Amino acid sequence: MLIAIEAPSGAALEFVLLFAVVLLGPVIVERAGIPGIIGLLLGGFAIGPHGIGWVEAGNRTIPELGQLGLLYLMFVAGLELDMAVLRAHKREALTFGVLTFAIPFGGGVLVGASQHWALPASLLLGSLLASHTLILYPAVRDAGLGGNPAVASAVGATVLTDTLALVVLAGVAGSESGSGSTTSVLVEVAIGLAVLGLGSIFVLPRVARLALGMWGGDRAARFLVAVVSFLVMAVVAEVFGIEGIVGAFFAGIALNPLVPNESPSMERLDFFGNAVFIPVFLVSVGLLLDPSVMFTASTMGLAGLICVACLGGKAIAAFVGVPLLRFTPSEAGVIFVLTTPQAAATLAATLVGYDIGLFSTSLVNAVLVLILVSIVVSTLLSGPTTRRVPVPEAGASAIGEHVMLACTPDGPSVLARWVAERLSGPDVGIVEVVVVHEEGQRPVSHAELEALERDVFRGGLDGSIRPVVDVTVAAAVAHAVATSSPSAVVVDGLAGPADGDWSALERLAAGTPVLLVGGPGDGRPRGVELVQEGATELLDQVVVQELATRLGRRHSRSRTGASGGADPGQVAVVATSTWPMSGEDDTAGGETTIRAIVPASSLVGGVADGAGGR
Repeated sequence: MLIAIEAPSGAALEFVLLFAVVLLGPVIVERAGIPGIIGLLLGGFAIGPHGIGWVEAGNRTIPELGQLGLLYLMFVAGLELDMAVLRAHKREALTFGVLTFAIPFGGGVLVGASQHWALPASLLLGSLLASHTLILYPAVRDAGLGGNPAVASAVGATVLTDTLALVVLAGVAGSESGSGSTTSVLVEVAIGLAVLGLGSIFVLPRVARLALGMWGGDRAARFLVAVVSFLVMAVVAEVFGIEGIVGAFFAGIALNPLVPNESPSMERLDFFGNAVFIPVFLVSVGLLLDPSVMFTASTMGLAGLICVACLGGKAIAAFVGVPLLRFTPSEAGVIFVLTTPQAAATLAATLVGYDIGLFSTSLVNAVLVLILVSIVVSTLLSGPTTRRVPVPEAGASAIGEHVMLACTPDGPSVLARWVAERLSGPDVGIVEVVVVHEEGQRPVSHAELEALERDVFRGGLDGSIRPVVDVTVAAAVAHAVATSSPSAVVVDGLAGPADGDWSALERLAAGTPVLLVGGPGDGRPRGVELVQEGATELLDQVVVQELATRLGRRHSRSRTGASGGADPGQVAVVATSTWPMSGEDDTAGGETTIRAIVPASSLVGGVADGAGGR
């Protein structure tokens, strides 16, 4: 025999099957009007050991990739959480978290009692019904509801419900397995939560900033810093007996201020999550489905009871929020969709209960029915419910939401970068660097732009860079502003009389703050002196105070009068409502000057109303 042909096997075949399901599963079922998520579950079943059998029982590759996808899902949920909305509605998040845990938990305990189970088994069943997984958060976010207070409350409540469920799991498992007393296990979990909390507040953000300062100019490195961060936090959680999804969520919250929602980094994270990791997790759940066991009379009867307890409890919790937390009925429908799907903590608690002898094979399969039903029901309801909730109207842009930094082909100065970072930081905004030059000058090459991008975005800044060419430098800046609609503009060393007629930019920026950076200084200042030249009372109260908060922080002082006289190492920020584009010298006395031209009407909503943040 000259040619030996063997049947395909191994990791390559598994990956082919996996990504074929990810690609084709949603497409096929969506033709029948069924949500694509269901196609991923059915596709996983089809290729799994209880379907065609192309992926055999005991396979670890796809389930482990699915676990990575689950960690990724929880990380992105914490990363995209609008912290400003959550802070404003923390009482609602805490209250709803208690409701959506306690009511299904009580239902699970009652189901266990009706089956004459021991108290530990009933408590464990209640805990697994009380948790939830944010599988449909990407769909709700894409519908424009990420900043809705009810949605933010549901996402914030996830930390509480899953943590409480895992505390019950740890206590029951410790007491039943003899690995330690319930008290010692609970103390271990409490210490673990404290470590995660302190790590997400103090340690991880500083380490991530340091890493971004070293490698953040490289796009791949920026992505990998985020991935390593949530994996490390997941490992830390598991060291203390806490499910890794809790650590991944804490990591998302920790990096939330470092990754703007509209930034290229977030775009890459969303792409990999939606295209690979999250679909793989759903396919891995489909591999577990075994109709021969799931659809027996005893299993289906038990599955019916726990489905009623779980879905009914989640529905009651969501709709109790209508009068109690002032949610609308439509918002209650959305948070029911968010908090119904069962997966991560549910599977963890079920398998632990089976391993220690509290749960039977019938209950394990009944829980798989619950997972399938909860995902299918919430997926089918997600479209109709999200459409009933009005998308919040875009309010006044926060000053740092989208900062444009216009500079020469040599790149922005250190001072200009510092100004852009101070403006964008409080709002977790992006910085768009625009390299401007006149027609006839040598164009900036792609390689030069990439090198400049690596240099500018090393550290806390995140955004994009692009060249703009026009008849004059002034026209190029005006062109860039007209095509981007930034919330603030920083012009770095370009506002001289030789750079053209700036009147076009003056008209375009009638409602946009413009900061002109000039003078000999090119470093981070030791202090900021705010000078008010003929500013109106409204400017005094709103805009100048915002400049002091962002640029000066604790090292600023304010005076009224003309520019000049700043101490060495300080920057004078001259706040005015007039447009000094006549080429006059703003660097009298050789000091570094930032002339801030801020129309009084531009920031009334964005600053006075407290807009900003996420």
